[in-house]
Amino acid sequence: MNVCFVGCGNIAQAIIEGLIRSGVSPSRINCIERNKTKVELLKEKNLKVIELDNLATENFDLVVLSVKPKDALTAEKKIFKVAPNSKILTVVAGIELKKYSNPNSVIRSMPNTSSAFGKGITALYANDHSTKEFNLANDLLKKIGHVFILKNEEEMHIFTSIIGSGQAFLFEVLRIYLDELKKIKPDNVDIKEIFKDFVSSLGDSFSNEPDFETLINKIKSPGGTTQAGLESLEKNYLERIFKQAFVAAKDRSIEISNEQ
Repeated sequence: MNVCFVGCGNIAQAIIEGLIRSGVSPSRINCIERNKTKVELLKEKNLKVIELDNLATENFDLVVLSVKPKDALTAEKKIFKVAPNSKILTVVAGIELKKYSNPNSVIRSMPNTSSAFGKGITALYANDHSTKEFNLANDLLKKIGHVFILKNEEEMHIFTSIIGSGQAFLFEVLRIYLDELKKIKPDNVDIKEIFKDFVSSLGDSFSNEPDFETLINKIKSPGGTTQAGLESLEKNYLERIFKQAFVAAKDRSIEISNEQ
């Protein structure tokens, strides 16, 4: 499968990294990018950087649209002007298929940055799930993690808030945790190395026992320190704060769609 990325920002680079990790040859990945710094980084990975006009002569199975939302509709029109038969896989947040000039030739997806490690979670939707190109997109994204095939496009806004943005919310919690941990200043260990093991152990714990209530009960004891901390989190509406963050992200996804 030969693919071309139009725009190589953070999410595109995460996908590319995941594809290469999965065994996809860099020779099968082409990029269209104007930023000179990014171009140099792409070339260091042995990726071919081409011009938009090259789409007319190159035979790509999928063109991955990965520009900023404000540029997406213009970029899509340019792609179809140069190469009318292109099949586009968009990773642009917030823009509904009906906003594109050729919606039946566009497949919509929402990956996250864990794709770089082969542990991505990607939502996938198109007007027709039975096409060859949709199956190609599904196969491509499976190389970088899990794929959710959505039944309706409206679910993309919810998915974006939970999976696309949600990682950053958890990273913010972990940042606070690390700041507190740094208050301890041991002479014999590197706090950041300890923290890496701590974060990794959270995944290991959930893999071993995929029930949060059970995991919490293994740590807390009645009247103990953990119980006191959990009660403080409840008193200060931690759950409500997180749910409000998801709602805010979902609402912004809808706003982005309406702005186009």
